[in-house]
Amino acid sequence: MRAAKHPLHSQVMRGEVFHARLGPKEHQFRYPHTFFCFDLSELSQISQASSWFSYNQRNFLSLRDQDYLYGQQRPIVEQLAHILPPVEESQYQHWLITSPRYLGYAFNPVNFHLRLADKNLVAVVAEVNNTFGDRHIYPLTSLEQTASDTWEARCPKDFHVSPFNDLQGIYHFRFQLRPESVRCEVDLHRDQHCVLKTWIQGQGHPLTTGHLAKYALAHPFDTALNSLPRITWQAAKLHYLKKLPIFARPKPRSPQSLKDRDQPEPSEKII
Repeated sequence: MRAAKHPLHSQVMRGEVFHARLGPKEHQFRYPHTFFCFDLSELSQISQASSWFSYNQRNFLSLRDQDYLYGQQRPIVEQLAHILPPVEESQYQHWLITSPRYLGYAFNPVNFHLRLADKNLVAVVAEVNNTFGDRHIYPLTSLEQTASDTWEARCPKDFHVSPFNDLQGIYHFRFQLRPESVRCEVDLHRDQHCVLKTWIQGQGHPLTTGHLAKYALAHPFDTALNSLPRITWQAAKLHYLKKLPIFARPKPRSPQSLKDRDQPEPSEKII
């Protein structure tokens, strides 16, 4: 990695992803996980500093604007401005918690777009992608700070993700942001009981050549590169071994569903 003019805030995160289904059949798994926390104002700078990472171009690691939100070829932060209340950009930071493309491919079941002011979390857009080719967002603008480094929010489920769950329930979100670590939790509650617990968490490391090699390049299958095979394997166990019934995919009808596999590509939409 070539030397950057200024230290980067963006980090590569090494940790784990966890998923626990609490009913009607219990089932859980956890995997080692590598992901990134990008300061969106630094994407071009990272691309210039690293020969292994590119922004909107092909490389071993790459991040493309069109892979997020409306799927348009315009900066992610501009797409985000059509979802969250307008702000003075110089007074806020926008972070993206995601896994970039590895060798041109990635599947992120969920991305988190964070808006911060003076290190305080003021809004989040949880961007959910299902295996059917649909995309939905949950804008969280009423966050409750429950500790100095922790914020929580709730919203009704309104998008088909797992074929083993219908659309009933309330999502409980919890975000813990520390200088050295990030933890994002999404639990599903139904009838005042938690039926699904998920999280990603990781320790942050500066985007140096050594850290990229140690935590990202050396672990390609601990990234979004392997998300879809893992999802398929776990779904097969739930259906064939634990005999869970399948809920058919409903057509996305919410205005917060930004991508419908049966409709024109999001890039054709005007925002």
